[in-house]
Amino acid sequence: MSAGDGAMIVGHLHPDLDCLTAIWMLRRWGGRQDAALRFVPAGETLEGQPVDSDPQVIHVDTGGGRFDHHRTNDHQLSAAELVRRSVAPDDVVLERLIRNVTRIDHAQADVSPIFNVNDMIAGYHILYPDRSEVVVVLMSNSFDAWYAQEARQLRLDAAFGTRIEFDTPWGLGIAMESDDGGSSRLAFGAGAVLYVYRDKQGRTGIAARSRSQVDLSSAYHDLRRLDPAADWYLHPSKRLLLCGTAKAPARVPSKLTLDQLIGVLRGDFLF
Repeated sequence: MSAGDGAMIVGHLHPDLDCLTAIWMLRRWGGRQDAALRFVPAGETLEGQPVDSDPQVIHVDTGGGRFDHHRTNDHQLSAAELVRRSVAPDDVVLERLIRNVTRIDHAQADVSPIFNVNDMIAGYHILYPDRSEVVVVLMSNSFDAWYAQEARQLRLDAAFGTRIEFDTPWGLGIAMESDDGGSSRLAFGAGAVLYVYRDKQGRTGIAARSRSQVDLSSAYHDLRRLDPAADWYLHPSKRLLLCGTAKAPARVPSKLTLDQLIGVLRGDFLF
């Protein structure tokens, strides 16, 4: 798919998440990065022309064409999913992202009641009424960030497959090492009370469930004795023990291995 001088993407007025992600994919993967944008009332086509009659004009989420799921009652489909299948069918990160978009579009996802992607889109429409093209540009940056986070989560999922499970005085512990560090969602979702992680920069942490009875004070004192040069920090909650974060890089990272950190938490000093 190439974009000539007359290339155009047509969405509906006040574009929603589904329409916006479809446009984003056409621009990033579909060769339409320079296509002009037009917006029509939902369900209609540009100037009433037959949908998909002009290969230079792509309608998304409107008009009943190849990129409009409203002609079906399939809850596995969305305009974004139809575009994904066309422009990047083998991209596993994108498949994961658009699966969530489709679930949100069909009201099948439990999105955060505090603030979510639909709230952000609504806010942009408040700031830029009748300027849908501006909302497209602003949300495209957000979709790029969402894509990067989904890619990171897939890497974490793979790394979690090689995790170490161990017993602690408070219950199950999980340790993992990856380029991206650890994931409290994965560890706690697997039943862990606390988890240990290390990333490719050598940043190391031990974190416990927020409402647990875990107190890492003893572990902190042991680490200060066994690893005295490292910049270990015990959070006031006593449930978070860190040696370097993105917010506060360690001047001296920990020299201890993941197995040694597990030994500290179990209390068996075999090193």
